[in-house]
Amino acid sequence: MAEDGWYEDGDVAREAARGRRVARLGLSVVTGLFGTVVIAGAVLVLVLASAAALALACAMAVMD
Repeated sequence: MAEDGWYEDGDVAREAARGRRVARLGLSVVTGLFGTVVIAGAVLVLVLASAAALALACAMAVMD
């Protein structure tokens, strides 16, 4: 669009900077969501492992 004179030079630079900010924000949001999913998965695995260990300990205690 710059070739047909629609944008002034300052407008092009401003739009490019805005595009970079939007892309950076989008990447930050996606990274944050990915981190949240990873942490939630780790917590889930920890809870399941703890429940399994507790069930095994109870089963062993009953067998005595």
